[in-house]
Amino acid sequence: MNRDVIDAATGKTICDVNYTNCTVVDVLSGRFLPNSIVSVKGGFIAGINDGLDAKESINLEGMFLAPGLIDAHVHIESSLLTPAEYARVVLPRGTTTVVADPHEIANVMGYDGMRYMLNVSRDIPLDVYFMVPSCVPATDFDTAGAALYASDMHQFLQEPRVLGLGEVMNYPGVLARNPQLMDKIALFQSNRRPIDGHSPGLRGASLSAYVVAGIGSDHECTTPEEALEKVEKGMYIMLREGSTAKDLRPLLPAITRENASRFMLCSDDRHCNDLRDEGHMDFSLRMMLEGGIDPIDAIRIASSNAARWFGIPGQGAIAPGYKADFVAFPSFEYFEAKIVAKNGVIVARNGALVQEFAAVGTPIRDSVNIKWLTIDDFVIPDKGKPVRVIEVNRESLLTGNGISRLEGIRGRLSADIERDILKIFVIERHTGSGNIGKGFIHGLGLKRGAIGSTISHDSHNMIIAGVDDVSIFKAARHLNKIKGGLVYAVGDEILLDLPLPVAGLMSDKPADFVIERLTAFEKLFRQEGLTATSPLMTLSFMALPVIPSLKITDMGLVDVDRFERVSLYVD
Repeated sequence: MNRDVIDAATGKTICDVNYTNCTVVDVLSGRFLPNSIVSVKGGFIAGINDGLDAKESINLEGMFLAPGLIDAHVHIESSLLTPAEYARVVLPRGTTTVVADPHEIANVMGYDGMRYMLNVSRDIPLDVYFMVPSCVPATDFDTAGAALYASDMHQFLQEPRVLGLGEVMNYPGVLARNPQLMDKIALFQSNRRPIDGHSPGLRGASLSAYVVAGIGSDHECTTPEEALEKVEKGMYIMLREGSTAKDLRPLLPAITRENASRFMLCSDDRHCNDLRDEGHMDFSLRMMLEGGIDPIDAIRIASSNAARWFGIPGQGAIAPGYKADFVAFPSFEYFEAKIVAKNGVIVARNGALVQEFAAVGTPIRDSVNIKWLTIDDFVIPDKGKPVRVIEVNRESLLTGNGISRLEGIRGRLSADIERDILKIFVIERHTGSGNIGKGFIHGLGLKRGAIGSTISHDSHNMIIAGVDDVSIFKAARHLNKIKGGLVYAVGDEILLDLPLPVAGLMSDKPADFVIERLTAFEKLFRQEGLTATSPLMTLSFMALPVIPSLKITDMGLVDVDRFERVSLYVD
């Protein structure tokens, strides 16, 4: 601890600022401290109600003062923003710390992607910690742009902002004791680092084996029963509220006063327009309070529990020696951050930044490399057999595994708009291999044209769903032209796009520009009658072959329940 803070705590030197007239939410003792004065020196708390003098006093006018909010698991890339722009959106909401898993950019660029995220998140007024991605590539069912092995990860352990090993999604690989995966787990276990999990629906003996392997958290629970079993077996549970996966509210019945210390909040994947319009951790905190969670427990879940699980020193509470990261708010009836302080300095008031900051510029190579396409690449032959169809579920990453018979025209299968069955393709974009996975999807509600993206978890190949081959072909060519992004094409016309030239995942433009384009997409989708929640984000998860039941990659369809490739055609 800095000597200056010790001297300030003993009154030998004067503090920088006193935050007065506030009710401290004391998550350590589980009580409220009314009429408090919090004294800050050098970005740390020197004392609480210790009669210390300060150069400046800030009257919080009776508001509650809680530790800054922590997102326990987020892919910043999914906001479509670089870390600095992301900080500009979430800081005014009360988030002062995030634990990021740069799994997305690492699957595109490997070591270079991880290094890029570390570099550009330095020196911004948001603490960005990292978990090293464990699954690069995620599985053998698709083509990623890079690979990270245990031997590549040693150097990251020397980084002070690297906490542990990111979500271990390949749980069948854990149960089978895959040597490469177990080497990664062993590396972080031997260094006493936390290891995050990702195990949707895993229960019973298989779950026990997964926990025995050293994995201590999960953010994929969808039912209270699943969450409680995982808590009983020693796991921390992250309550996820993203743009597509909205699991927080259904999980609230699992939380009790006795087990509240085992829960955290996370957003996982959340678009920047949702961050601005609905909120970030503040949105999740409001949902908990509305659901009847005890206020102090709610703050613990939103802050201190994550600091404890990840071993982040001096964060998650208001106490001497802790970082002076605060959020002040007037009421628990409707949580709203009025003042946000980072390192003792106010950075946001009433939902807006009061201090600007510069972003670190770091060059990054182009990442979209597809083979030359023709319209014939999007033909799906009619073999006179039923076909498997990916069934979209609203507000869930889980998909159904349907079977339908489609009408063939001149030996080719087409979309069936009346039954909301579209064609879907995944085009390998890293090596120019020419791999194209072909299939059908139900539940997007698209009536004309094609929507596409270079965001498709986890390998982030190009993914396109559409009604007709011309629109699909145009969408693919346009995504290549803009170096990655989002697009909606109808015939030869591009109705709307959003370029994402940073690894095909993030914009190089300010948040306002990105949000404006996303808002335009939402408006257009409403006009076009699309029924899926966040259609482009929903589409991005259709290539994720670790979440049941049927998914598609550049190598074809994957039955996730059986964890094997399957034919499009059903005999």
